Amino acid sequence: MDLSLMSHKDAISYLYDLQWHGIKLELSNITRMMGLLGNPQSDLKTIHIGGTNGKGSTASIIASILRLSGYRVGLYTSPHLIDFRERIKVDGVDIDEKDVDELTRKIRGFAEKAELKPTFFEFTTAMAFCYFSKMKVDLAVIEVGMGGRFDATNVIDPVVSVITNVDLDHQEYLGPAIKDIAFEKAGIIKKGVPLVSAADNKEALSVISDRCSEAGTMLYLYGREFYSSGDYPDNFTYHGIRGRHPSLASPLLGSHQMVNTSCALAVVELLAEKGIDITDDNIREGLRSVRWDGRLEVIQNDPLFILDGAHNRSGAAALARYLMSIKDGNRRLILIVGVMKDKDIGSILDQLIPVSNEVIITKADYHRSAGAELVKSFIKSGSIPIRMEERIKDAIALAKSIAGADDIICVTGSLFVVGEAKACLSNLGPPSGIKG
Repeated sequence: MDLSLMSHKDAISYLYDLQWHGIKLELSNITRMMGLLGNPQSDLKTIHIGGTNGKGSTASIIASILRLSGYRVGLYTSPHLIDFRERIKVDGVDIDEKDVDELTRKIRGFAEKAELKPTFFEFTTAMAFCYFSKMKVDLAVIEVGMGGRFDATNVIDPVVSVITNVDLDHQEYLGPAIKDIAFEKAGIIKKGVPLVSAADNKEALSVISDRCSEAGTMLYLYGREFYSSGDYPDNFTYHGIRGRHPSLASPLLGSHQMVNTSCALAVVELLAEKGIDITDDNIREGLRSVRWDGRLEVIQNDPLFILDGAHNRSGAAALARYLMSIKDGNRRLILIVGVMKDKDIGSILDQLIPVSNEVIITKADYHRSAGAELVKSFIKSGSIPIRMEERIKDAIALAKSIAGADDIICVTGSLFVVGEAKACLSNLGPPSGIKG
C-alpha cells in the first residue's frame, strides 16, 4: 500500500489489525523501534505509573494538577472507551486525527523497512512518545499497559515512578501468585528514581521493598510517609511527605480514590522538590478539574446510572463498597454485567452479586467476551432475578424499563462493556475497535 494515500480509516484499521501480533513480554522489539525513530522518549521528562488498579485515575490526577500549574502535559493511558484518540492527550485534548494518520504512516514505514512486527501496544506507545516529543510537552504522564518489567512503556527513564497496588490480574502473563505479579510490576523501579506506592499486600510489599533497596531508590508508602483523612470526596486532608493540605475536594467517587489521590499528591510533592513549580491553589484546582471516564462515572439521574470498568477482584470490591454506601432504604441496584472470558469471573461476581437486587448479563461486541451462560454459571445466589440480553443496548433498555426513579443501574465487569454502554447512552457510534 502507498502509505501517502492512507486515510484515517485505513490508519485505524491497520492499528487494530496489529492485535493479531499478540502480546510480547520483552523489550527488544520496542527498544529497536524507538531507536529507529530517534528515541523520542529520551527527550521527555516522565512520570511512570504501574499497578493493578488505579493507574489511570492516578495518572489523570497528576496530569490535571500539572496542567493547572501551567505546564504542557502529555498523558498516555489505556484502554480507550470509545475513540482510539483518547489514549494520547496533550493538555487534556485527544490527539488529532491527522497526527494519528501521520504518525501511523511514519512508524509503519520504519517498522516495515526494518521487518519489525510490532504489537498494537508497542506501536501505540511509540506513537505517544513521538507525539509528545513533537508537541514539546514539559512533562508526560505514562501509564503502564500490563505488568511493568516487559511493558512497552518501560523504555523510559522517569523522574518519579508509581506502583499503585498489587492484586491478582493477568495471571496468564504475569504469573499465578501475588509475589510473581509484584515482581513484574516492580520491574519499572529504576536506580535512584523515587517510588510512590499504595501496595498493602505483605508479599507484594516485600518484593517492592527489596527491589527498591537493590536499586538504591527511596520508597514512599501510603500509610507510612503520606496518607489522607477526612470526608472524601468533599472535604479531606492530605498529610504529605513534606506538608499538609486540608479541605480538599475531588469529583472522583469512591473511597478508593482517596488512596489514588494521595499517591498522585505524593508524586506532585516529589516533583516540586525537583523544581516543578506547583502551588497549593494549583493542587486544589487540579483536583477539582480532574476527569476519568468509565470509573464510577455518573451518566444520569432518576434513576442513578453509573458506569464502572471494574474487571478484577479488587476493582469489583471497591465498586461494591461504593454501591453499598449509596444503597439505602428500599433503593434497588440493577446490575448490568459483562466480563471477558479470560478474567476471574467468579471473583468479580462474588463481590458484586451480594449487593445487587437484579442482574442483567450481557456482553461486549468483542471476541474475548464471555457468553451469558458462562457468566451465569458463576453466580452462586439462587434468589436473585437473573436476565440475559445479548446486546448492551438491549440490556440498558431492559434495566431502564424495570428501574424506579430512586433505583441504581450500574454497568460493569469490563471496560469493553462500559465503552459500549457509554457510546449507547451518549448517542454515539460504536467504540472504535480493539481496546487492549
